[in-house]
Amino acid sequence: MRYLIAETSWKLVSLSKAVADSGTLKTRCESGEEIEDFHSTGAQDLTVIDAGLLQRHSSLSRLRELQPAIPICVIARKPRPEQIAAWLTSGADMVIDEATPLPEMVARLASVARRAHGIAHPLLECGPLSLDLEARRVHMGTVTLSLSPKLYEILEFLALRSGRLASREALLNHVYGFENEPAPRVFDVYMCNLRTHLNGVAEALRIDTVRGSGYRLEVTERRKALRALAA
Repeated sequence: MRYLIAETSWKLVSLSKAVADSGTLKTRCESGEEIEDFHSTGAQDLTVIDAGLLQRHSSLSRLRELQPAIPICVIARKPRPEQIAAWLTSGADMVIDEATPLPEMVARLASVARRAHGIAHPLLECGPLSLDLEARRVHMGTVTLSLSPKLYEILEFLALRSGRLASREALLNHVYGFENEPAPRVFDVYMCNLRTHLNGVAEALRIDTVRGSGYRLEVTERRKALRALAA
């Protein structure tokens, strides 16, 4: 998962650090004037903003217009019930009081981001694989795959969009957040390594390359139909 966090207050800076410490990818926006440009890229699974930013630089309706499918969480100081109702009506998916303990805030954000992908719990079943979105681990039967952070992030991105074509640009933007993108050959090596890790379930799950378009994770056999995997 990747969050776009507008670090326009000290509370959002603290939250941004807590999100990064949890292992979640983040894109930082340090200027309220740039939030619409950052949000419009669509590289994130969730956008987090301070309520004060809405009064000065943008609006929920505008952000929702730019990216209708990306959930938005508003962090506010002692929000009144009528404010919360107005923000939810205008397009916010969740409003969190900034006095909420950071671990709870991180858990709430994760729940909103997951549910935008139709995932109720932090365990994603993808054919023969089981992805623990909270621990950032991938299990194949009783075996935990030894994936580097980048390989996990690529697989998670594709698994959350299983059966759908993901452009190479969208995948790169999500995994690297417009920073330090590797040379094309380096990324191709990552994809090759990931496919090697998945060789054991190649008949049930594969990553297809659609030339000139991107990648698609195809699940052809469900977990319950597979024979038990040896450790």
